[in-house]
Amino acid sequence: MKPVRHVTTVMMLAALAAAGCSKHNESSVAKTGSPGSAAKPTESLATKGTAGEAPLAGALTTVTSGSFADGEVAYNAKKYGDATAIFDGYTARRPTNAWGYYMLGLSAWKSGDFEKSENAFDEALRLDPNHVKSLVNSSRLFIDQKRYDDAIARLTRAAEVDPESLEVSRLLARTYAEQGNTEEAIAAYQHVLDLNENDAWSQNNLGLLFFETERPGDALPHFTKAVELRKDVAMFHNNLGMALEHTGRFKAAAVAYSGALAADPGYEKARLNLARVQTVQSGPEGPFEEPGSSSDATAEN
Repeated sequence: MKPVRHVTTVMMLAALAAAGCSKHNESSVAKTGSPGSAAKPTESLATKGTAGEAPLAGALTTVTSGSFADGEVAYNAKKYGDATAIFDGYTARRPTNAWGYYMLGLSAWKSGDFEKSENAFDEALRLDPNHVKSLVNSSRLFIDQKRYDDAIARLTRAAEVDPESLEVSRLLARTYAEQGNTEEAIAAYQHVLDLNENDAWSQNNLGLLFFETERPGDALPHFTKAVELRKDVAMFHNNLGMALEHTGRFKAAAVAYSGALAADPGYEKARLNLARVQTVQSGPEGPFEEPGSSSDATAEN
């Protein structure tokens, strides 16, 4: 038996989560230090206790209307070219402030100047080797460029500085998964859940990794927990249905697919999956072998 996967990309950890998966709870990058990028798997970007998590203005000795604050305004207005120019000027005037280079890195990245972005993040880290947000967001830049080893090196360092950060652990798991290092990704998501078992997207993403490696029985408790935590996410119900179906639990799978449709009546994959399992004859339930199952295999970051 080999489950069928339909992987979609959201852009990028969320979080590899599912067709029908979208960026989830992503807040302003300038405030969170989490520029928008998603891929499989991806994840939600909520953080816990990230080192250096302070209001950016508070990190400065002086904030003037023509410098850092204006850069933030431009960035939040998605005028990334303007923000890059402002922070370029700011760092020239304040060359010892790591936060200025951090914001220059974010702005240049979003404006498409990856070389300037990398150089800015590197300078922030030269000034402050423990600047977690520069470690994390430079790793995102590397992930975008498929430089997974470089990303993992930065994230490993970030985890050393802030071992309790969910954001760091999620992103590390996502990077391992994108790299194709499934067992490391599984271990990383299990660490996320050790930190917070109520992280619904990580429950889902771990379930997907098990499902994709033909371990639907191992996936079941994680999909079940994800549904318990977020009944409003249709994809979670659909993924639970897939795991139930592939372990021969057709009636339970039908209930899960119905739950997906209750959450999103237009969810076509769940509709097709429900129609299929409803045709299964009553009797001893064995492993489901029929091809054509319509699974969701992308995760949210």
